[in-house]
Amino acid sequence: MKKLIVYIDGTSKGNPGKASIGFIIQDNLGKILKQGGACIGTTTCNVAEYIALITGLIEAFNFSREEVEVRSDSLLLVRQMQGRYKIKNEWLQKLNFIAGRLVAQYKKLTFVHIARQENKQADKLANSYIEDTLL
Repeated sequence: MKKLIVYIDGTSKGNPGKASIGFIIQDNLGKILKQGGACIGTTTCNVAEYIALITGLIEAFNFSREEVEVRSDSLLLVRQMQGRYKIKNEWLQKLNFIAGRLVAQYKKLTFVHIARQENKQADKLANSYIEDTLL
């Protein structure tokens, strides 16, 4: 298998508020290998983004540990994972540490910031889980 593409998104209604995540794992031809999400309780958007990342990386283990490209519309998360932004929040520092340990398990892993328009599927998944909890 060649490169995997992992789309991630986290959302929070209220920030902090009811939060959920979504992820999509595709092969290099765009075939969806797995997708999912979950309600994660009450938290911030940034925490939800990190939990989406961690979940997506764990789920991608089942398909390849070679080359992975993570795509996210969270500029903050992407730049923090690239080491370009400092992390001041203690909780985000802990999540970044965990995500970093997962990243190290892959032969090659890159982070790409994408426009929200390009992340509609992961966003829709994340929002579908949050809407279930609001009923």
